[in-house]
Amino acid sequence: MNYKNMLSIKKISSILTKKLRKVSISKRLLMSFITLSIVPIFIIFIVINTTSIDLIEKNIISNDKIASNLIVQAIGGYMDKFDSITNEIIWNSSLLKDIKNHNELIVKEKEKFYTQLSQLIRSRTSYVSDIADFTILDEDFQVVYNEGFSYINHSTKLEEIKNGIKENKIINWTSINKGESNYIAITKPIKVGQSTHGYLFLALKEKVIVKMFNNYNVDFNGYGVLMDDNNNIMVTNNEEISIEEIRKANELKHKNKGYIKLVKNIDNSTQIIKINNEKFIITNTPIRYASWSLIGIIPYKYIYMSCANIYKIYFLVSIVVIALSILISMLIHKSITNPINEIINTMSNINENTIGDNMKITGNDEISFIMKKYNNMSKKIKTLLSTIKIRENEKREVTLRMLQAQINPHFLFNTLGGLRYVAMMNQDNIVANGLEALAKLLRSTIVNKDDFINIEDEIENVFNYITIQKIRYGDIFDVRFNIDKNLKYEKILKFILQPIVENCILHGFEENENQNFIDIIVCDKDEFIYFEILDNGVGITEDKLKDGSFDIDKFAGIGVKNIKERLNIYYEGIYTFEIISSKEKGTRTKILIPKIAGGILNESTNS
Repeated sequence: MNYKNMLSIKKISSILTKKLRKVSISKRLLMSFITLSIVPIFIIFIVINTTSIDLIEKNIISNDKIASNLIVQAIGGYMDKFDSITNEIIWNSSLLKDIKNHNELIVKEKEKFYTQLSQLIRSRTSYVSDIADFTILDEDFQVVYNEGFSYINHSTKLEEIKNGIKENKIINWTSINKGESNYIAITKPIKVGQSTHGYLFLALKEKVIVKMFNNYNVDFNGYGVLMDDNNNIMVTNNEEISIEEIRKANELKHKNKGYIKLVKNIDNSTQIIKINNEKFIITNTPIRYASWSLIGIIPYKYIYMSCANIYKIYFLVSIVVIALSILISMLIHKSITNPINEIINTMSNINENTIGDNMKITGNDEISFIMKKYNNMSKKIKTLLSTIKIRENEKREVTLRMLQAQINPHFLFNTLGGLRYVAMMNQDNIVANGLEALAKLLRSTIVNKDDFINIEDEIENVFNYITIQKIRYGDIFDVRFNIDKNLKYEKILKFILQPIVENCILHGFEENENQNFIDIIVCDKDEFIYFEILDNGVGITEDKLKDGSFDIDKFAGIGVKNIKERLNIYYEGIYTFEIISSKEKGTRTKILIPKIAGGILNESTNS
């Protein structure tokens, strides 16, 4: 095999492998098991069938030849005995003389002549009962002797004798049909040298000959036919056969012509032919003495019928083999696909709760090795996740404490500064209200350690903060609340609104005649809660804006940055926080956060 052929084989193998890889392992296993089970059985059947047919064919042909040779010898010997009667007459000069001068014999001479012929016939054969007619004619075709019941009329005898003379036959064997009876006839001239003294006509009952090959080929569902050298049917042991088809088959057995087709020559005397698309085995055994042939005809379908038992046994064995193959295939299939399916199911259902769970290992094969490696990897991943989770919690706790530490002093100092300023100006009930609001805020921040509170409480914190700021700024601004009542018990992260309101008051408003306002809107957005804080203040300077949006990370104060960091930690990136502003046209802050249950994000929101 050259290098190019090897490359071609590798290329074809690669293409087939890629195509097979597109099919599941389960289907590939089933395909291979079915192929390896069915194909060998099919191939073995073809071999057994071909071998069996060949052996049976040879056996039938061999038996047929043996039987036909024995039958031919028996028929030839039987006919030879009757022919010897003619020879005996020729050797007896007195009989020859009486035949030639029969019309000149007196009564006593004729009686003596008849007696001699009768004794001759009975002395030479024990088959007198087989003779249907024995007639001797003189050279003028006049009857000089007759033995039998004269089943055959004189004109028929003359016709057969003249046919023999015409064909210049020393002995002429022929078949005569007379009503419902058939006869085998011998016509022969009685000659000494070139001188003809008369003619002999001998008719035998057909059944005598038929008995000699009555059972010929019957065991093979076939039959036999005696034919003369002109392909005339003499005798057959099957009354149902088509004589015309047999004659044509014999005439054309060496030709592919018409509806008779030569299939195969076995040897010089045996052929396989097709007649009307039906196969036959034809054997031709000559009867040398009579120039006849014994034609054996066996339907080829008998060979298939003979194979029927072989087919039955093979079919039963095949069923058993296929059943065992299926059983073994199912066991092997399950031993491979079950652990693979277990791996697939485990990997498909893997999550934070199932990671680290071990798959049950029951084998010691390659799949078990993969399962062991998966179990080890799963344990390591679970350990890493636990470590990461602990560290993240620690980091979050530290971050929150730091942020809260930044918020509380910042807010406290601003508030105390406002109260101190008012107290220096004038002492009244406003200060008392401010101190009460401050106490509530301090309680919410310092005493209440929960990270999440109800929206209702968050709005109250905003209101307390505004009360305190009113002490300082008076009525230069109003706050309007538009809160969805269905949301007041929803949990949100604490202190995400107050720093924004604080920015509006401290940086958005100026003391002028225009009335300033802050709108606080809280509404339901399916799985989310939407917050919007809108003011009509001076807005944000252009150097801090980019396309109308405020860059929180660069320019926001500590309170606003704190809100973003806390939102990012607690809501894990599932939120939006946006500040939109225009100079002298106010500022709009938008927050969208998912709804939570008990401080934990809903599974539907996470997904």
